[in-house]
Amino acid sequence: MRRLLRGHTPTGLLVALFIIGLIIGAAAAYFAAKPGATKTVTVTKTVTAGGGGGGAATVTVTKTVTAAAGGGGGKGAGGLRGEIPIGILLPQTGSLAADGKDMVAAAKKAIDDFNSFLAEIGAPFRFKAVVADTGTNPEKALAGLQTLYSQYGVQVVVGTASSWVLSGVMNYANKHHIVMISPSSTSPALAIPDYIFRVVGNDAGQGKALATLVHDSGFNGAVVIFRDEAYGRGIAEYFKKYFEQMGGEAVLLPYNPQKSDFAPEVQKLASEVQKLMNKGKKVAVVIVAFETDGINILGHAADTPILRKVRWFSSESIRSPALIKAPEKIRKFLVEVHFEGTFPIPPKNPKGEAFLKWFVSKYGHQPSPFAAYAYDAAYLACLSVTVARKYDGTVIKTVLPVIADNFFGVTGWKALDKNGDLKYQDYSIWKYVCKNGKCMFVDFALYKSTTGKIIPLSTSS
Repeated sequence: MRRLLRGHTPTGLLVALFIIGLIIGAAAAYFAAKPGATKTVTVTKTVTAGGGGGGAATVTVTKTVTAAAGGGGGKGAGGLRGEIPIGILLPQTGSLAADGKDMVAAAKKAIDDFNSFLAEIGAPFRFKAVVADTGTNPEKALAGLQTLYSQYGVQVVVGTASSWVLSGVMNYANKHHIVMISPSSTSPALAIPDYIFRVVGNDAGQGKALATLVHDSGFNGAVVIFRDEAYGRGIAEYFKKYFEQMGGEAVLLPYNPQKSDFAPEVQKLASEVQKLMNKGKKVAVVIVAFETDGINILGHAADTPILRKVRWFSSESIRSPALIKAPEKIRKFLVEVHFEGTFPIPPKNPKGEAFLKWFVSKYGHQPSPFAAYAYDAAYLACLSVTVARKYDGTVIKTVLPVIADNFFGVTGWKALDKNGDLKYQDYSIWKYVCKNGKCMFVDFALYKSTTGKIIPLSTSS
């Protein structure tokens, strides 16, 4: 199941078969010639492609290739030989460290899985993960990308995790033709056609989903406290746009994410909540934060009486393992305020279930929700380079959208739009619950982007 390609039309099936042909053809080309020596390789690939009429076709292609074996310097697959670096530029320190470590582990797993396939076909190259820490900081991320490029010759990178950090490295990536595949950047401001691809939907959709959740929960007033950077502004502004279209009133309260303490901002939040209450509004708080800044804000909020009396909602960025292990005061506060939010949810499928089982078995805990997206980003990187037959960012950039349009990964179909962002994205509605001393995030409903409606998960099919 680990190498399914999926298209959405009969043409998509043909393209998927064409891609398989390229890989099988590459297998033959890989064995450059020593006279008299031969090697036989059998390659089997399975393609699942949706038909235009709503059906799906599954085709298995098996081909045996007998070719000259040996190492004689032929170009095969554009000259791919030896170890080929795949950059991983994700946070291992800073405010997204807990998420980032899980994403790095998932990306490495994808590279290992793809290398197993290369071994099956006898390819003379393997991919190697080269990891750099962003520190959840644009400047450190840029230094990391420069190192990946100048010291390792990296042409394709899995990263970065946040839009704030991604905005700090985009110019360098575009200038040097480095393909970047982000598993979790979602700011609409970065939705431009360039060398940046994102395998998760941008926040124009999530802003609407979050506004629908707050509105449908019975609120007509909201104060949004948010990180004042590309990601935070994107969520906040789209939330306000859609919430006010629904008849609500939203007050935006930005904060500097590089501060270490947010007590003054929380007092300002309490003041804005009171102002809306004085206008007769039924008020909710929406928080758009990362791990460390979010926990600090929630800690101060737990000590502020008026903020304990209102409902709290959030975007996906705070749905983190760090919140499950937060201090007891914060965990009790989140239960008290019935903390709920949105998250870009992948469709359930056997590949996703297998990934989850592997991760829990190896690491003993549930993965960060974005870890599965990091797996797909890394697998797409490897597959795109293999089909490109050349380790060149300009070629990889051209190949990747075609591959993605016909790829069904751990997180589902990865078809991209003209800006290189995921085309279709639904959102889970989750709540924070604690039972018998154990806290967790529980998905209980689904926001369908095609209808703009929230439905129970039990009827989401």
